[in-house]
Amino acid sequence: MKNISKKSLIAASLLTLGLSAHAEGFNFYALVDGGLGSTSINKGGSSKTEFVTGGYAPTFMGMSSEKSLGSGLTGGFKLEQGFLLTGKSVFNEYASFGPDALFNRQANVYLKGGFGTVTVGTQGNIAFGSVLLGEPRAGSNFGSALATIDLDGGLGTVDKGALTYKSPAMSGVSLALAYVPAQGTSKATSRVAATYSAKEAAASIATYEDKPETGSTSKGTIYSGNYKLGAFTLKGLYVTQKNGTLTKLSTLGAGGAYALNPETTLDFGIYDSKDSAAKYKVATMAAGVQYKFLKDLTLYGQYASAQNKGTKAAAWNFAGPSSAFLTSAITGGQTASTLNLGLLYAFF
Repeated sequence: MKNISKKSLIAASLLTLGLSAHAEGFNFYALVDGGLGSTSINKGGSSKTEFVTGGYAPTFMGMSSEKSLGSGLTGGFKLEQGFLLTGKSVFNEYASFGPDALFNRQANVYLKGGFGTVTVGTQGNIAFGSVLLGEPRAGSNFGSALATIDLDGGLGTVDKGALTYKSPAMSGVSLALAYVPAQGTSKATSRVAATYSAKEAAASIATYEDKPETGSTSKGTIYSGNYKLGAFTLKGLYVTQKNGTLTKLSTLGAGGAYALNPETTLDFGIYDSKDSAAKYKVATMAAGVQYKFLKDLTLYGQYASAQNKGTKAAAWNFAGPSSAFLTSAITGGQTASTLNLGLLYAFF
């Protein structure tokens, strides 16, 4: 951590969250996920059981504030920090969905009104938001499309210093535009997302592009959607990507969730990712169950299997940090199977 005591930051953050979450003008929130993950990799691999931060969801805490400015305008800000429960590091790119920095997930101000919403600062990548809308397992860090789309495909989850505009919905359709300025070794770039939302259905299409000063440009297009049919929520996702090593990567995911009762939800997903030119092919399947036994506390279990059917090494999970596991990738012919049990605390 740069110029900041880890223990001091954690203590101050927890103290802040321990104060009234309903302090006038402010909202404090947190999502904490911890549990045990047991993974076995065949054909020359090994097995390991360990404590995992974020087996199902990222772990973070944050604060936001919003105030009416008059004339139909509202202003506000958001600060959000991802962290680990393992004690190895407060900051971690994979576990927190953000870079190694203070307020790595959100640090922005916004203005909204009848014209829409303008946000400036560190914020979520709007293209990644489109992924989550149709991700069959809500973007679980084990057994979802994220390992392929984000780690191998290169789609970032957070944009630093971005300027984003989101239009008001018209006939259920809203448009989002993001400009990400040049930073370090990256050139200025942009994202576009269009989303349709109705009572029982939603759909989104988004494009993104990242341009380094040297090397190959990464870009992609996301198509996603969900449809609620009684207790079922069906979800689908199709993503095409191109980067320096994968020129024709496509990922197809299908599945969804079933509300067994108000406290219990089952989810499932199957995924096929491939790039024939690079001999990359990964088949993933996973299923999970979540039981909300207290207002803010959920017990979950999930099983995921990722099989590398190609010859190019491939990522098999999006939980972090990757160095804590057996390996961050599986080679051709290997299958990584994971059983993960954990607790998810959601305070919003």
